[in-house]
Amino acid sequence: MDDICQISSVTPHQIAVFTYFCSVNIYRLLKIAASGKVPRFVKLICLWSMHISGRRHIGIFLDPVLGCNLRCRMCYFSNERRRREMSGVIASGQLDCVERTFFPRALKLQIGCGAEPTLYPHLADIVSRARKSGVPDISLVTNGQLLADRAEILADLVKAGLNEITVSLHGTRPETYEYLMPGAEYARLTALLNALHNIKQSICPQLKVRLNFTVNTMNMHDLEGNLFRNPWPEGFRPDVVQLRPVQNMGSTAWTDYDSGALKSHYEATFGNVAAYCRAHGITCIAPTLEQIDEVVTPQDSVSALIEDITYCYISPKSAYKQDFNLGSDSFEAYHRRHHTARRLLMAAFFNRDNSRRRNASKKLNYNIK
Repeated sequence: MDDICQISSVTPHQIAVFTYFCSVNIYRLLKIAASGKVPRFVKLICLWSMHISGRRHIGIFLDPVLGCNLRCRMCYFSNERRRREMSGVIASGQLDCVERTFFPRALKLQIGCGAEPTLYPHLADIVSRARKSGVPDISLVTNGQLLADRAEILADLVKAGLNEITVSLHGTRPETYEYLMPGAEYARLTALLNALHNIKQSICPQLKVRLNFTVNTMNMHDLEGNLFRNPWPEGFRPDVVQLRPVQNMGSTAWTDYDSGALKSHYEATFGNVAAYCRAHGITCIAPTLEQIDEVVTPQDSVSALIEDITYCYISPKSAYKQDFNLGSDSFEAYHRRHHTARRLLMAAFFNRDNSRRRNASKKLNYNIK
């Protein structure tokens, strides 16, 4: 706090008053600040207030295993060299440190980011730890193949506190699905969706099911017509649909990145799904026609600073930042060492923060329709 008060134009009393004001309804302010129309000053002050008061403000993206059971053509796991380089399982001691260090600060925990989390045998334990730590939003991102005939694992995850499951599928026809996702079986996808349908009916109606569909020149035609006719069970629809154009991840089995074809078929594919979702009360996250070519999102230094503080990736090989020592660093000590509170205030009042600039965001800034 002393570090903050050295800024000449802001008195300790003003800071104390503003901190109290923000602490009254901090998460309401956070939701407002997420809007693109909110001034950068408001975003930075809200984040600063949460940071110094110990409020939750980070998103944790956790890969408990660096591996995958499939070789999806659009993914780096289709490259044998990259596949061999991706290895490791998070140790129990590491998980203890993650729980102690990061869970109390987390607004969100996403299990599964760049690998397949269902290869880890103790997923329910991770969910349970997060729930006991008070993390309000816990999600799992998976291809679902290893859960298809293990309804009891799905039930255990939900009972442990899972809020949302994101199912990655890149085709609704058997031939498209199995071609783009080598190692996957369409029948297992159908079984998974039936199991999720039963869980929502019998155990947790509030569980959100999200569909993640990466669109390319082959599977874009699967978006025409009724996307949710097959393989979805009768009466079962996802709560959220997320469509994204294929991205060049480097050295993958998929090599066709023709955005022109996606744009020329936009209304029949992206537009068709968005219209269906609007009519049926489903949230649709999708690019506009103009955003098809925006594979990366440029950032200014302020946006980069916010993401730098709030984005927390953890895997068996890394935790948060390159210079963060998971065994000895606390969240608070690390940010005191880096003068994070002062950097946020300086950026808010003086717009002088030039550190950690990025050219691209890790987040998808597509429209919600």
